[in-house]
Amino acid sequence: MIVQTKYFGMMILRGYFNMKTKSLLRISCSFLFVMVLLFPSYDSFAQKSQIEVEKRGVVVYPSDLTSVGCEKWVNMANDAGLNVIALHSDTRLETLPKLKAFLESEQGEVFLAECKKYGINVEYELHILMELLPRQLFNQHPDFFRVDKNGKRNSDYNMCFTSKEALKIVKKNVVEMAHWIKPTSHRYFFWTDDVQLYCNCTECGIYSPSEQVLLYENSILEALKEYDPKATVAHLAYVETVVPPEKVKPLPGIFLEFAPIQRDYSKPLNDKLKTHLKINLEIFPPETAQILEYWLDVSMFSDWKSDKLVKIPCSKEQCRRDVVLYESMGIKSITTFGAWINGNYIQKFGEDYSRKILREYGEVLNNE
Repeated sequence: MIVQTKYFGMMILRGYFNMKTKSLLRISCSFLFVMVLLFPSYDSFAQKSQIEVEKRGVVVYPSDLTSVGCEKWVNMANDAGLNVIALHSDTRLETLPKLKAFLESEQGEVFLAECKKYGINVEYELHILMELLPRQLFNQHPDFFRVDKNGKRNSDYNMCFTSKEALKIVKKNVVEMAHWIKPTSHRYFFWTDDVQLYCNCTECGIYSPSEQVLLYENSILEALKEYDPKATVAHLAYVETVVPPEKVKPLPGIFLEFAPIQRDYSKPLNDKLKTHLKINLEIFPPETAQILEYWLDVSMFSDWKSDKLVKIPCSKEQCRRDVVLYESMGIKSITTFGAWINGNYIQKFGEDYSRKILREYGEVLNNE
């Protein structure tokens, strides 16, 4: 009788604890379900967010177009749902004279005509300060050029950003350049030289790199406005200039272009870059800001070695994750370098693959 009573008691306790466990499980599951609904994961949010990107672009070299055929390249961009193609020039790989020669060529005419046919805006994203302030002026006017960290004037790159006389020459030359560089969007991307070398003179030394660059951008905007009243000018936040300016304020018509080239593309944008972007968007209007990414930059992922081309490592899901973040911050203009998606790339990996990476990028921007 005693054994039966103990057994019965144990059964009651086991049933009690089972009921409590099931109740706790039900409560936990309900709590988790509510939490998932209220706070979805980053990846889940990336798939469900309504992305509204108005300007959907790609930045390429003229040689990328000509090696494939301008008509075909524009067709690939159009099929991908892109509505901006920007031509790129720098002082290392493809110079400004090469860009000018392309625009004046038959292929250049085909490119412009095809973009017009499809309603694709043509822009120019250029490292050109060296062209705007000719280096041969150094002998007569060393004060036009930057002071290096050793305290010496140097004509290698950029300029003395507080030199009023140097800025007068820059403003004059930028207007002359605008006579043949004609962005259909009236957005001008006349960047400083592609180096992290700024001026250390007494006047410039009080300004950060982003502030020195903004002094230059404000000046060229003033000049361009006289030639093109609709002109706006990009402030390139890139490497050292991702740090937001404080002492210098942008004139109306300066818009942010945020280019996080130093990021790790196997991971989401890091907290430091996100903070820089957030603060920049408190200084520059979010509605005109543009992201310049590198998701399709074959040249960068190939370590700028044209004989060692690689497939793009960024997946559609990674791109979507980033775009959702940018869109959540109010940014409606997104582009990426697509340098070296060219004839050699198509020959190595195939036209289908090249169209696929462009198409998937376009699908993300179009929320497909």
